[in-house]
Parts: sequence; C-alpha cells; structure tokens
Amino acid sequence: MKKLLISMLIILGSLVTYGKSKDNNSYYLNRAILTNEVVKKEPVRKIDTFKLYSRGYFYTEFKDIGDEKIIYHNWYLLQKNGEKTLMASIPLKISGSRWRTWSNKNLFLSGKWSVEVTDGNNRIFSKKEFNVK
Repeated sequence: MKKLLISMLIILGSLVTYGKSKDNNSYYLNRAILTNEVVKKEPVRKIDTFKLYSRGYFYTEFKDIGDEKIIYHNWYLLQKNGEKTLMASIPLKISGSRWRTWSNKNLFLSGKWSVEVTDGNNRIFSKKEFNVK
C-alpha cells in the first residue's frame, strides 16, 4: 500500500509540472476582467455594458513571467459587417512571478467593442466583447 501511495504521488507530481517548461515562454494569463474601476490593483466589478462617454478598464494578471516582456491591450470597435477597427493598442511591461496591469479607454462611440490581450507575436491570450450604450 505504501509503494502504491508513493507511486501515485510521483505520478501526480509529474502531471502538475507537465507542460510548464522553464523556458522564457511558460508565462500565462491568470485573469482578464472588464471593469469600470480599479482600486488597490484589483478590479472593483465585472462589466459587459458601459455607458457612452464612460471609461472602460481591461485588467489582466499574468503569472510565471520571468524576464520582462511586453503585452498589448488592443481595443477594437466592431463593425456590423464583421470587420473590426483598432481604436487603441496599449503596450504594457510585465515581469516576475505575478504581474497585475490594466489599460483604460474613453468609450466615445456606441456599439459593440472588443478588447484583446496579445504578445508581440500576436498570440491572443484573451478576448472580451462588450457593449457601449
């Protein structure tokens, strides 16, 4: 029984570390939240509809970053024909074991919007759609 338990612990330990290499690309997005306010480095509430002329915030938290990297918060206005218009691309530096950061955008056009967090290779970590009314 003791050997079986030790074997199971070894297997479980291997599964936990599977896919987490020690290279420079093992960082990951832990949270991505649309909000209308950030207080003490935390989003106040999740929001998916904003008032026209308000300010929207996109909050992201990365983990296991290692060396400094640049990520981007790309804010888009979505067109009815499926096209998207880039309204802002905001570069943000991240580093360390945990990094919380956010960008904000004045929402001066009504309609459907989207915000994406990407890296320099255009890898999309998360995409959130929202409405401005």
